[in-house]
Amino acid sequence: MRIALTSSAARAARSIGALALAGALVAACSSGGGSSSSSTSGGGSGGSSSTIDNQRALDYTGGTAGKATGTPINIGYVNEESGSPSFPENTQGADLAVKYINGELGGIKGHPINLVKCFVSTEEDGQKCGTQMLNDATIKLVVTGTLVVGNASLYTVLSGKKPIIIGNGLTATDFIQSAAFTYMPGAPGVISGLAKWIVDGGAGKVKSVAVVASDDASAKASAQILFAPVLEKAGISVKQVFISSTAQGAEVQSAIKAAGGDTADLFVPITPVQGCIAVADAIKSLGIHPTVVTTGLCFGTPLIQHLGGTFPDGWYFGDYGVNYFIPPVKSIPASEELALYEAVVKKYNPTMEYTGFAGPTFGNLMTVTQIFNKIGIDASITQVADAVKGFAGPQWSIPGTPVSCGKISASFPSICVGQMGIEQFKGGKWIPIADAYNNKMINAFAS
Repeated sequence: MRIALTSSAARAARSIGALALAGALVAACSSGGGSSSSSTSGGGSGGSSSTIDNQRALDYTGGTAGKATGTPINIGYVNEESGSPSFPENTQGADLAVKYINGELGGIKGHPINLVKCFVSTEEDGQKCGTQMLNDATIKLVVTGTLVVGNASLYTVLSGKKPIIIGNGLTATDFIQSAAFTYMPGAPGVISGLAKWIVDGGAGKVKSVAVVASDDASAKASAQILFAPVLEKAGISVKQVFISSTAQGAEVQSAIKAAGGDTADLFVPITPVQGCIAVADAIKSLGIHPTVVTTGLCFGTPLIQHLGGTFPDGWYFGDYGVNYFIPPVKSIPASEELALYEAVVKKYNPTMEYTGFAGPTFGNLMTVTQIFNKIGIDASITQVADAVKGFAGPQWSIPGTPVSCGKISASFPSICVGQMGIEQFKGGKWIPIADAYNNKMINAFAS
């Protein structure tokens, strides 16, 4: 069965300012492990606090062990750093990667990476940052963190002039670019993948689904365009209720009941992590036991801390295929790469917010290093753009293959990876359902 937006849905997606839900994208570093695995309350698979085995990172980046000592190589970096919403963990992940690459992997051809940063909080800031990057002749590549405003202006200024790697896209604008690319499936992959899994019987026989989603444009678009139409086309009834992302207590309980979360075959919350906490508390207060299917944001550290070091029992999580809290498996390179990332966190910045978008942004800088180590520091902007578009993967800590920019989905040309994973946390253990570890990853864009 091919899961794709209808032409009308695709047009609607383009007209909606925010297509994707942040929670779906946090899953960029998540998947099940082995046959099952105990949970952890932090740090995940990690390593020692002072020593890291760098060989995998050196093999991936093509670097040389040791400290970079040459003249710096400038890489543009744009992120939504403050305001509401804001994503400062992107910058923590980027800074961590630069410190590690420069200190232990020889930088780029012996030259340290220098991030030329520009932060946005309004649409006009996107134009400002784009102009700054365009006018700086030393910058041949721009990497974004996460932008819900300013991205359209940024792309307009830079499109076709300087290449862009989109970090963690959240809006329709991020996914319809023809000259900017993301090496992650994003919400189109994760949300549509969850819908495909349900339609294909992954959760058993399902006739009804209750959805409670945040009332922002991004969550509404994910629920109304990417998720519900796929289920309804298959004859599954869907009832959706939208709440404030800050809703708590009785308001969330009421929304769950109004959506039919206490009686539907599946209950699907599509909310940021604070909403996940409120949903978990509401379910407990209501004394109900729904089968919950959600996104990887819900196993972010705030929820874990709220629950005393564990996860909601029985919940299914849709993600990108590897999990911060699962020990690495040698036969799955992405899981070992994620473990190495966590070891770097422990060595360089153990108090940072290492979940969320930090891990994927770290991975993007590892990929940037690989690209430049292959083409050389003197490559032209055109050569860099060709290398970005032609990157064949694998992306650091992302198990989805193949990496094929512009060929995954006609509706979302900037997406270069189309696969996602699903795990369940049950009885204190992670169970792979359809992911890299059981070789059953889901491609929402494939037949």
